[in-house]
Amino acid sequence: MSAPTMGRCTGMVVDTTRTGPPAGIRDRPERRGLLLLGSGHFVVDMTVGALSPLLPLFKRSLTLSDLRTSMVLAGITFSSSFIQPLFGVVADRVRATWFLWWGVALASAGLALSGLTTVYWALLALIVVCGLGVGAYHPEAARVANHLAGPRKASGVAWFTIGGNLGFAFGPLIVALFVPLLDEKTTLVFLVPGAFAFTLLVLGRHRISHPVAATAAGGRRQGRSDVRGMTLLVTAVSLRTWTQLGLLVIVPLFLTEQRGMSDRDESLVIFAFVLTGTLGTIAGSAVADRVGGKAMFVGSIPVAAPLIAAFILVDGPAGIVAFAGAGFILMASFSATVVMGQEYMPHRLALAAAWVLGFAAIGSATPWLPAIGAIADAAGQTAALWIIAALPIAAAAVAAFLPPPLAAV
Repeated sequence: MSAPTMGRCTGMVVDTTRTGPPAGIRDRPERRGLLLLGSGHFVVDMTVGALSPLLPLFKRSLTLSDLRTSMVLAGITFSSSFIQPLFGVVADRVRATWFLWWGVALASAGLALSGLTTVYWALLALIVVCGLGVGAYHPEAARVANHLAGPRKASGVAWFTIGGNLGFAFGPLIVALFVPLLDEKTTLVFLVPGAFAFTLLVLGRHRISHPVAATAAGGRRQGRSDVRGMTLLVTAVSLRTWTQLGLLVIVPLFLTEQRGMSDRDESLVIFAFVLTGTLGTIAGSAVADRVGGKAMFVGSIPVAAPLIAAFILVDGPAGIVAFAGAGFILMASFSATVVMGQEYMPHRLALAAAWVLGFAAIGSATPWLPAIGAIADAAGQTAALWIIAALPIAAAAVAAFLPPPLAAV
């Protein structure tokens, strides 16, 4: 089996070992398949996005501290990520298409039922179930998306990742629309898009049932992984995640308790933050295909720090605009970092995605969120936000040491 080669125009890895249609090299992304994957990604990430604006409701209904409230979000980051590399190993070895629709079902049902419980530990258990569905979906979906993306990996994979980013944005919007009517029972609304995406994925399984990569004699995959590059990438992406999820756990509480916003208005602010992040992913993927993922990451993410600082210092519309701008910057490198991880592990596409999309982009925040919640309890929410504002600088410093992908050396 021949080694992957580097596309000269894009700087992305093209796996020449795949043959036949749909697995062969494409001149352009197979958008129908990517949009189908994006629909499931929309739903599973919508459940994660919806949780942030629901936190003030859970806090009041169950009389929780900031620490306990932050542990609700930590519950989904833990369950959706720490098991995700295991899902990735399975998806790289066998066809695991059923992970897609059952992942959507678990994520939707877990979140939907969470609004019905009045017991804190039952709430955590349901959020963990939701997270398991999220964790099952991502590695298999990202593996297939890489195959369907064609040679322009960042732009192609962006069609898949944008579905997740849009879902992450629309979760808060749905909460904002329905919370005045249903309070915490708003979670039941998420059964509807969950059932719709489940049906689409089952009906379209022929389009996304993509074979795993061929194996060499003895069943072992050829090629090697860049452990140093992957470690640095996971660290840098984790710092980006600490920034993003730290904001999503503290800002809703800050807006409602310090700046007097209603639950509805707070949810709309979170929607704006995540929606601009989706726009950032679209813009950033196009730039990354031209200048490279490392240049995109190092050049963009430090800009988030002054924007977060402006949000802390300035109340009113200007502060909200700065907060939304931070969302744009933080997510500009999102699809590029997924592709970079797959370049560092070109024969372990699902496992690479599990490390970047699962552990780094979600799970690494599991110990951080209770920590930042405890800081908010002890020193105040403003102090916690200032700590978060420093993290993008650290992420850029780590990313500056990223090596070129193996195929380029």
